[in-house]
Amino acid sequence: MTAAKVLFAFALSTLVVSGPAIAQGRSDSAPGQTKDKPAKGSTSASTTSSRASQSGLASPITATASTSAPAASANTVAYYGSWLDDASMVAPREVWIGLATGYWRGDSNRQIDAPVVSAAVGIAPRVQAGGSASFYHFRDAEGISENGFGSFSLYGKFLIADPLRAPNAIGVAITPLLEFSPGSESPAGWAVPVNLETRRGAARFYGSAGYFSRGSVFATAGVDVPVSSNLFLNATFGQSYARAGTHQTSFGFGASLGLTATSGVFVGLGQTLMPAELGPGGVSLAGGMSFLLPQPQKP
Repeated sequence: MTAAKVLFAFALSTLVVSGPAIAQGRSDSAPGQTKDKPAKGSTSASTTSSRASQSGLASPITATASTSAPAASANTVAYYGSWLDDASMVAPREVWIGLATGYWRGDSNRQIDAPVVSAAVGIAPRVQAGGSASFYHFRDAEGISENGFGSFSLYGKFLIADPLRAPNAIGVAITPLLEFSPGSESPAGWAVPVNLETRRGAARFYGSAGYFSRGSVFATAGVDVPVSSNLFLNATFGQSYARAGTHQTSFGFGASLGLTATSGVFVGLGQTLMPAELGPGGVSLAGGMSFLLPQPQKP
């Protein structure tokens, strides 16, 4: 396992989405919270939201570079939820830990999510579990600020078909998850993403699709390309459709650098676009580092 693989997924997931100020959800789905003026047609002056999740700051990686990055958007008009993952697994008894910070900027608001803590642990060859949490720092154009704990997510991951079982094979996994958003109008929700992964030469392609219980269907995709033995470039794209009939589009780019065989750093830039009547989109910048704790050696 190379260091770049240890953190590649964490980096790429930071790019999944950088959401609108009115929304977000591992917040209604992911770590962090944000406040914003109401979108056109909304009835509340503030809504819970998370830039970190939209920045995708929760993606574990393993010896085969797995990711898990929930993200979502929620406001008084529509809820968007999305998830980017693959079909690779953390090895049994190994633990992946990610520490990150994310900066989100909308038309008039700013938010910093720090720290954002993510973890994943291998339970069996085809089973892993993980979660994430964050602390947010929000400020609007009028100088009003707020700090607090963002959202929490917990998930399990179950491998159905291993992407490494044969050359060019397609891997399949499911990742049922729970999300908790203290202070939100909908404090808890669930989703069941289905994840695919395949490899073509040195490149890796993966994506997810599924449903969020708060009223959203989504599809996301990512690609990771090695530049050297310890440097990866990655790109992501996703769309989420709310029950209200509107949709959100997100894309991002980034890079990760392996420092040792079990640690590395990353940086990523993301952009989210959404209907003008629901409010502004946003840009996010995220960075951090991750570690893989190998399974204990028998004496």
